[in-house]
Amino acid sequence: MYSAYGLAIQSDIALPALTRIEPTTPNITIAAANIPADAGGKTKFRNWEAEPNRFLSHFFGIGRFLVTGGDTIHYTPEDGADDTQIISILLGTALAAALMQRRILPIHSCSVLTDKGAVLVMGRSGAGKSTMLGGLLALDLPMLADDVTGLDVDAAGIPMAIPGFPAMRLWEDSLTELGHTSDGLAQVRRDISKFYLPVSKFHGAPEPIRAIIHLTASNESEARIETMNQAERVECLSRFIFRKKFIDGMGMRRFAFQQVAKTINHVTLLRVTRPAATIEPKQLAQTMLDQIAETEAATAP
Repeated sequence: MYSAYGLAIQSDIALPALTRIEPTTPNITIAAANIPADAGGKTKFRNWEAEPNRFLSHFFGIGRFLVTGGDTIHYTPEDGADDTQIISILLGTALAAALMQRRILPIHSCSVLTDKGAVLVMGRSGAGKSTMLGGLLALDLPMLADDVTGLDVDAAGIPMAIPGFPAMRLWEDSLTELGHTSDGLAQVRRDISKFYLPVSKFHGAPEPIRAIIHLTASNESEARIETMNQAERVECLSRFIFRKKFIDGMGMRRFAFQQVAKTINHVTLLRVTRPAATIEPKQLAQTMLDQIAETEAATAP
């Protein structure tokens, strides 16, 4: 039995990055099963099929994964697939589909907790999210998620960050940049040089979102931080819904748009352009937090 995204997850396959908990009634059950090839839904796209509360994905050489009702994930391994490949899909694509079915939007972002709420950092591959997260953790801020943060809106209309699990998934060069080695770390998948790095400070409870950052890389000499207009905010946050094409397949476009619209009306959104020159991750993280505080002060009623 494990905990992630505020959910109790019962699994018949070991999930090394997640926190073990005492047996309880599970919110999600993960189990091997014989999934028929035609078990998917009406919407078909490349290697997945979907309909409301039903999602099937086939990863060739690894297996089939069926997510139903937000509470059940079944998987059928293919010959030659190892556990690390299965686990990688379970904690990525399959869990994202389950969160969507539970009306939690998975946002492709790392996140930390500050004294005024959660800060999410989104960005394309290579933008430097892992480095930025390392800088934020160096400021002694507890981590909420390293790659996917859950987004919910509570009954009062407050956007909430739903924490993932207490480990960073880092490529070997990112480990080196943050002063670590891969010695003794569990490998995310045996066929790639990516590892789970446990974090010492992790906050596992949902928290109000203070700010969302869009991180980009550039050839500029200095860091640049700027606000986004309303139209940019909708497009930017929507773009970073993790596995966002699943939204349409499961008939959830209206729900997703409503969650995005409610979120951008309540939180600070900034674009941070990282310079080409080497900059200490901790310094860049502090500069970003200072700018968030300045923006809040300027827009306060």
